[in-house]
Amino acid sequence: MSDKQEPNGKASATNITDQERDLAQQALAEYEKKNYKSCLEHLQRIEETRPNDPKVLLNKAIVEFYESGLCTADKFQKSFIDVCKQVELNLEQLDSLEDVENCIYYYNYAVFLYHLKHYTKALAMINKVYSFIESLEESLAHKVCLLIVQLHIDTNKHAEALKLITYIESQFVSTDNATNILTGSADQGGPIHAETEKTEKKANLDAATDAFRVSLIQYRVRSLMELNLFDECSQQLNTIKEKQDSITMFLIGKLEYLRGNHKEALAILKEIPVKDDFIETGECSSVLINNNVACLYHYAKKPTLSFTSIYKAIVQHQKNIVDVTKPTQAEGSLSGQPLHIIGASIKTELMFNLGISLLHARKPEEAFDCLIEAVQTYHMNPRLWLRLAECCIMTHKKSNDRDFDFKKPYIEGVVGSGKHRKIILKSQLFPDTKYSCEAVSASIPMPSLEFGSLCIRNAVLLIQNDTIDCSPSHTPINTPHKDYLFGCIQSAGAYIALCLGDPVVALKYSQELLKSDKINKVHKFLGHLYAAEALILSDKPNEAIDMLKESNAFDDIEPEIHEQLRTEQWKPDKQKSAKAVLYYNLAVALTLRGDLDKAGELLKQIWLSKIEHVSVPVHVVILALYIHLRLGQKEIAITLIKQNCPQAKR
Repeated sequence: MSDKQEPNGKASATNITDQERDLAQQALAEYEKKNYKSCLEHLQRIEETRPNDPKVLLNKAIVEFYESGLCTADKFQKSFIDVCKQVELNLEQLDSLEDVENCIYYYNYAVFLYHLKHYTKALAMINKVYSFIESLEESLAHKVCLLIVQLHIDTNKHAEALKLITYIESQFVSTDNATNILTGSADQGGPIHAETEKTEKKANLDAATDAFRVSLIQYRVRSLMELNLFDECSQQLNTIKEKQDSITMFLIGKLEYLRGNHKEALAILKEIPVKDDFIETGECSSVLINNNVACLYHYAKKPTLSFTSIYKAIVQHQKNIVDVTKPTQAEGSLSGQPLHIIGASIKTELMFNLGISLLHARKPEEAFDCLIEAVQTYHMNPRLWLRLAECCIMTHKKSNDRDFDFKKPYIEGVVGSGKHRKIILKSQLFPDTKYSCEAVSASIPMPSLEFGSLCIRNAVLLIQNDTIDCSPSHTPINTPHKDYLFGCIQSAGAYIALCLGDPVVALKYSQELLKSDKINKVHKFLGHLYAAEALILSDKPNEAIDMLKESNAFDDIEPEIHEQLRTEQWKPDKQKSAKAVLYYNLAVALTLRGDLDKAGELLKQIWLSKIEHVSVPVHVVILALYIHLRLGQKEIAITLIKQNCPQAKR
């Protein structure tokens, strides 16, 4: 957790005796050997003569915490706060830190908060400690520097992290400067060390400084990646490539992934050695590798392989958690698991990735179960609420393919024979497209349209914030992505409202969508279609016709939107098919207004496009039958039935 403050520092009450100094040195030696029981015995002997020394009490609390395997976090937190009260420190009031000697208390508590993932609070505390950085002992200063950079990255303050790293390197990575701090210079005075002792310290310093330098470079690469400065990332990684440690290899693999070089990234991941050091570090390389491989499969449009890899990662992670969890009689929600394991648990992030993979694999019910667990932690993420709504939509209707399948039978049955033979058409092509009439509570988490509408409302509220929480992703949502997300949310909200038979809400979502001049052409087209349908349901066919005439079916659609339609498996997926859907909706509106001739002409245009292998909605046939029968064109209606209904030929 932190360096144990050596008990032979400045005494809080009286001078330290030689015996106490020896005990303190022995305790420190045992602590460094991880012989915590023996270390605790030495500290207890010191405590007998110095019962109110806060440094002794702090060290005792830390050693007891380590002896428990870091599994009694609640007890340690209480003991730690009691020690702080003794020295009149209020950890909630950062201005109370005025003495450099008290920095160790704030540093330890900042580490404690970091492991509990209270990053904002921990950052405020370590910022206060950092103001004393030049007066801190070297090893503690290094730890403070690494923690403050880590917390800036965890709070998405990457530009500030880069500035910090540059300053820290100038102050602490210079070997000459660091040597003076550790061994003492002639200007500082102090005891004259033997040459062998100074040489040994110099060698240890060089190794520590080099490790510190590599860590700073790795942090710099992480920040540069989030700022999309990939060329600078490559330059930095080239300086530490020879190290070939797992962290550097993960960073190299991620850089290739971000550049779109998925094969190169996969090759690098396969070279990373698998280490089982979860108990010591809280991280398992096999879990991280499987998760990263899943991300590569996801962007390679292989969702089945993606969720298979993610599932392996979850199983391994859960096994690791069970292995380190100890039964304990200590009370408190934080007891039972080592502190660093509590903070290192990535089950929620893995469940989020698994949910996204399952959604893309068209398994919405399973995806919903995963994402509903993730949203309990990341409830401020509007994109996550949208994904839950998409699970509800896909559960209701997996795709539009059947709407364009002309093999779908239109006939319910045939009665009679000969000239008395009668054909019974289906009253509804797709029974499950009826509006929901069951009493389903929107507050119950289940993949229903009612709950989906609640998810959309949450997303609408959250996307209005100036700063959008995109957790668990570290990449902030920029303006173009925010505009696209806005279009997705509004169009999904309109669709759900229409399915629930609520045209007022659907029209509201559609109008909000069409007000924006930054949405792409696909969402704008959907906005016109949904708004027109809402107006028709509100018995306003004239307004619906005007709305549909405003849409140009993205005649000037950009090439990248064509690619989006193809890769995301939208239906309709071509401009002409979209125009056919538009004309069909317009024909429906005209029919409701009584303009049957105009509606018939539109249907002819749609049918001619079908000859050109353009996908058109199957509802066209039913609407054409209705119009021909209303116009008294019985023979044409019969011919249409024979052409499209095989049962009619029998």
